[in-house]
Amino acid sequence: MEKKRGRKAITNSINEVELNEWIKLDLNRSAGIKCQALISLKNNVSVTNICKVLGVTRECVRLWRKTIEKDGPEGFIKYPKTGKTSGLTEEIKTLLKTVVVQSPEKLNYKQVIWDGKLVCRFLSDNKNVKISVRTAQNWLKAINFTRQKPRKKFKQANEDEIETFKKN
Repeated sequence: MEKKRGRKAITNSINEVELNEWIKLDLNRSAGIKCQALISLKNNVSVTNICKVLGVTRECVRLWRKTIEKDGPEGFIKYPKTGKTSGLTEEIKTLLKTVVVQSPEKLNYKQVIWDGKLVCRFLSDNKNVKISVRTAQNWLKAINFTRQKPRKKFKQANEDEIETFKKN
């Protein structure tokens, strides 16, 4: 017998950005979430699911396990999160999502497709943000944009003959 599912939870009042900022205000909050993740891991929740829910990498979870082994839960407070925070803000994400679906020619660029160099130039021109080409490529990947180059079409090619060739 298949279980019936209840109504979908109403999430209109949940502001993900605000909650993430609130967590970052206190190391104890962040440590508590890491401990809950490790408890879930102990209770047979997969690493993949933990990473998906918390938005972290498998490497983060591995380092959390190592920290617990070495220093216990206090290790999360003793060694706060390190590293450089990303310059990819929600504002830039939404801007890129709206801009990249359009042709660069509409924005007076001579290129036909978006690439890392063009994104760097666009952000420099519009947001005064200076980033490397590789960072721009990573940001495009973060907004689920894949680079796709158009395939070349030969002027002399006959579409009917191509289709016939493919069939045979």
